[in-house]
Amino acid sequence: MNEETAATAPVKADRRCEGCWDIKRKRGRALEGGDMQEAAALTTAMGVHLRVTHEYP
Repeated sequence: MNEETAATAPVKADRRCEGCWDIKRKRGRALEGGDMQEAAALTTAMGVHLRVTHEYP
């Protein structure tokens, strides 16, 4: 890895985001239960969470 790549490489967080894990757990339960509407809603919720909390474009 050269200096430019090192400077722009993403930094791995030491701690997992509880909000992300909560949404993932709920979505997993919805999928296991066959509730596709809830799973789809949680997929949307994850996208919003990522944009708002983690400032993804």
